[in-house]
Amino acid sequence: MKRLYAGGRGLLAFLLILLLLGTAGFAATTAQIAEKTGLAPDLFVQLTAPVHGHDLGIFIVFITDRTFSSRISPKLRGELAPYVGRNALYVNPSVKQVVSSFDFSPERFTITQNGKTFTPSQKDWVAITPGFLAGKFVVNPGGETYGSGSEGILVLGDRIDVAKPFTVSYQGVSATFTIKSLGTTAPTAVATTPTPPQTPAVTPPSQVTNLVTALAHGDFSAPAVAKLIGVDPTLVRTLVVKSRGEELRLLFVRLEASVRASALSTDLIKSIDPLIGSGAVMVWALSPTGADFSPWRFYIQQHGTNYVFFSSSSFAELTPGFLKARRIPVDGIVAGVIKLPKAVDRGAPFAVFYGSAKVEFNPTP
Repeated sequence: MKRLYAGGRGLLAFLLILLLLGTAGFAATTAQIAEKTGLAPDLFVQLTAPVHGHDLGIFIVFITDRTFSSRISPKLRGELAPYVGRNALYVNPSVKQVVSSFDFSPERFTITQNGKTFTPSQKDWVAITPGFLAGKFVVNPGGETYGSGSEGILVLGDRIDVAKPFTVSYQGVSATFTIKSLGTTAPTAVATTPTPPQTPAVTPPSQVTNLVTALAHGDFSAPAVAKLIGVDPTLVRTLVVKSRGEELRLLFVRLEASVRASALSTDLIKSIDPLIGSGAVMVWALSPTGADFSPWRFYIQQHGTNYVFFSSSSFAELTPGFLKARRIPVDGIVAGVIKLPKAVDRGAPFAVFYGSAKVEFNPTP
């Protein structure tokens, strides 16, 4: 087949595709995939559909807490985390050829449960790879030898009952999910994140909300924000995440003793005081456009180890609903505190990631 694609951004990938497109081809067994990826066998299915003389492999994973016990990449973990509890599927179509596009369409999927079949609409899909909905493929991160593919998420919501088997079909090729449990299991590929006891949720301090206009529409550089709130600039970081025409602004403040002498309001200082000096990081999320947001996309990285959060005890809420946030409205704001895992050395540099974007903090004096 003529090569149609010669470069570009690689897939986020479970690296599952490396197995599926390797010497075993699409013949890898469920047991082999489970062993290689760390995924429980009930959480994934694989389909192989013939398309114009080529095999289209489709790897599908049910997104639940247990999914994150696999060897999932940190980047993909951040993409999938907001969809836990929404009966969502990670969908990874791929081919052995290197192509920029393929005759793949999400509209050809059907879902069957209890004898009833429905076709998800385009609004039920979320593209991870740009152009996913239009059949755009990118080269595999392992290199051209492993072909190409794309990634997306199908959100089924309450149209299925996950306690019962359901079948996913693509062009007449089907596989059935029988999810055994939605419960959390201990992660195998990331460090655990023990934290101090959770502080209670608090009434939103006024200063968390009365600076929205200035922060959403003004200069959002770290020096400018540090000056605005009167916090030592070495403790302040800002991050702007843009996607699909939306802008998410994240303000990070490391909670050290000098914060008590800042221009932050008395009620806010009182709320965060129990965590000052613990290495915790306060975060405000706001948007001038409206934007998707989930605190479960945060994780800590230090010395090459990723510390991913699985428990609400890893956070403290400063605004009600921070932990359940899915989207921030125009000029809206949510705020909370990320507690530093005990295994993280607060005397050494560490990074706070939001998906694939990050801010870095240096050791405290």
